[in-house]
Amino acid sequence: MPQIKFRNEQDGSEFEMTHPKAARVLADVQTWAQRNEYEHVVFWRDAEDAHKFWVQLGEHRLNYWIHDSTFTEGKHETVEMQLDYARGAQRRSAAGYEKFDR
Repeated sequence: MPQIKFRNEQDGSEFEMTHPKAARVLADVQTWAQRNEYEHVVFWRDAEDAHKFWVQLGEHRLNYWIHDSTFTEGKHETVEMQLDYARGAQRRSAAGYEKFDR
């Protein structure tokens, strides 16, 4: 079963997403990660903007972030789409196209 973690970019410390509306979103992230064969997904809280969570899929930290409102407002209907975009960013990076991204 994939692990879903939240970490602070500033010091690497782990924290829990305990917002009541986050449970459904986290369940959808878990399902998505399992379906896409990721052992872990990490959301890194930006050191300068606490509302940004940078996405890490497996071993790859990406230049893609998800707003914290996805979790705090329980936006479970959009999280899979956002993770698909993140996976696309990962594939672009692996293919060497990240240098063309802004």
